[in-house]
Amino acid sequence: MRDTEIHLPTGVTCQRVEQVIDEAIAQRGLQVTLRGSLKKYPGSIHWHLKNGRASGTLEITLWPERQRAWFTIQDGRVAPWLDGEIERLAELIRQRLGGG
Repeated sequence: MRDTEIHLPTGVTCQRVEQVIDEAIAQRGLQVTLRGSLKKYPGSIHWHLKNGRASGTLEITLWPERQRAWFTIQDGRVAPWLDGEIERLAELIRQRLGGG
């Protein structure tokens, strides 16, 4: 398993981060196959993303309690498209949150 942090600017609300993540996912044309919460991170918002029929699943978790968000790639869900998509999504999120 590999986690990649999403930098969240100081002062941004978790509601705004959630909205921006949803917008970035839609802009990239990814499919949300699961949206829920993780027991390990109470109050979290957790997405599973697919890229059409391609293998692999990208996960995103937003944990408001810790003002933290990150991408996860599980060992059994690796695919070639994932690394590039993390970079593109991270850039979109950063831009939309006012990070440049």
